[in-house]
Amino acid sequence: MKIKKISMNPILKKELRINSRNMKMAWSIFGINMLLMVITVLTMAGLETSAAYSGYSYKSLVSLFPILGIVECVVLSLIIPVITSGSISGERERQTLDIMLTTPVKPFSIVTGKLATALVLVMMYMISSIPVLSIAFILGGLNWASLLGLMVMMLYIGIYIGSIGVFCSSAVKKSVGATVLTLVISIAIIALTLGGFSLTVTIREVMSVINNKTFVGIVYEPIILMLNPYAPAADFFIRSCSNSSVYMIISESAPTKGLPAVMQFVYKNWIIFSMIPNLLISFGFLKLAARNITLGRTKRKPKRQSGQK
Repeated sequence: MKIKKISMNPILKKELRINSRNMKMAWSIFGINMLLMVITVLTMAGLETSAAYSGYSYKSLVSLFPILGIVECVVLSLIIPVITSGSISGERERQTLDIMLTTPVKPFSIVTGKLATALVLVMMYMISSIPVLSIAFILGGLNWASLLGLMVMMLYIGIYIGSIGVFCSSAVKKSVGATVLTLVISIAIIALTLGGFSLTVTIREVMSVINNKTFVGIVYEPIILMLNPYAPAADFFIRSCSNSSVYMIISESAPTKGLPAVMQFVYKNWIIFSMIPNLLISFGFLKLAARNITLGRTKRKPKRQSGQK
């Protein structure tokens, strides 16, 4: 019985060969770790200053984990658009996209290969930052489940932001324009979800005052926040550095009638129920990117002249 070999995406294989010879990746890893190290030193210095007045506690070092985790997520959110927004448009600028489209590789494999390249870089950033993050684990008493959860959150953010970047790269001809469009779409999604949540809560409060009814608190409105790409990360950081969670915060805000059983189940599993729709949105962006590449391939096909077989 022959064992089938696992084939790697050819686009991913090509990009890894190119990036392995590029010093930009090494310098970016060095820069991210230096930034995390500086923040660690400044945070520990701040804890030392406060310890002079209230006494030093090693438990306070647990705050290092959310600080470093949030900083790393923010940095990746800024780096990933730069990497992915030039994935297709860069090929177009180098005039290699036409050559790529003549290969048997399908358009969806092209976009997934470009996204997988960005995710490999994300994994390298995460692995290289483990020594810095381990300070919070050794001194702060955090477990390895928190570190694994942080890696999952970073990969999830990489998939979401990266899919937007690949889509913008397929829709815009220039890499600079694709980067700007990626940031605009990402910020717009965050603003719309936060604004929609605040607007719905405000409307319910106003309607309760007009109808002389007691405001029962937020019940269904947080579903809008689940469409925010950073909603799972928010619940993860709340759970990892405190005994609270998004579910507990929501349940405390609805003390009059409480939460229905279905909503309690959804909010208790906030991370899963918020990641699923956002990953589906990411898949939609990738399908749209593949469609743009397919349309570009169709437009480049030469038209047959009349009478030509």
